[in-house]
Amino acid sequence: MADSTPIITTAPEFVGDKIYLRPATAEDMANSYHWYLLSDPSTLTCRPVTVKTAAEFAEEYKKRELTPDDRRFMIVRRKTNEPVGWVRYFDLNTLNRSAEIGILLDPDARKEGYGTEAIRLLCRHLFRTRGLNKVHAFTAVFNTGAVKLMEKCGFHLDGTLRRHYFRQGEYHDGLAYSLLYHEFER
Repeated sequence: MADSTPIITTAPEFVGDKIYLRPATAEDMANSYHWYLLSDPSTLTCRPVTVKTAAEFAEEYKKRELTPDDRRFMIVRRKTNEPVGWVRYFDLNTLNRSAEIGILLDPDARKEGYGTEAIRLLCRHLFRTRGLNKVHAFTAVFNTGAVKLMEKCGFHLDGTLRRHYFRQGEYHDGLAYSLLYHEFER
């Protein structure tokens, strides 16, 4: 009987108990774009939302210059090799040794610990391999899932961005979270 355990071809620093991270491709972006639409895009950003087709989203991703300062990784379930989300870091600042992170999970795969593990794996990479001092993220007060995720991962609330998000005819506060190298659970 053949072993049915999937072979993971990614750096060990990106392998967790339930998931692993691998670099995202344009095809991944096309295949996962519906997660964005199902997540109510207006809850995910304070910038204007432009709805695109999956192909347009993938093409836009291909045209982006991939740099070590802005990377997106697919969150892949180890048991099945099935993508369940993506996580990224961007705006990496080598002077301040900081970067912003973002995450999007398949709505059907939420509340299974994948987001927590993905954030921790990405932070481990950013702190240990990239030598960062600080990882930060922004969300809106109404995005309770993101707030819980940041707090579960050990992020601290740095401050409130007053009336930062305009959604459904009202202004809402934004929240700034961060995690420092010395606070990270190793």
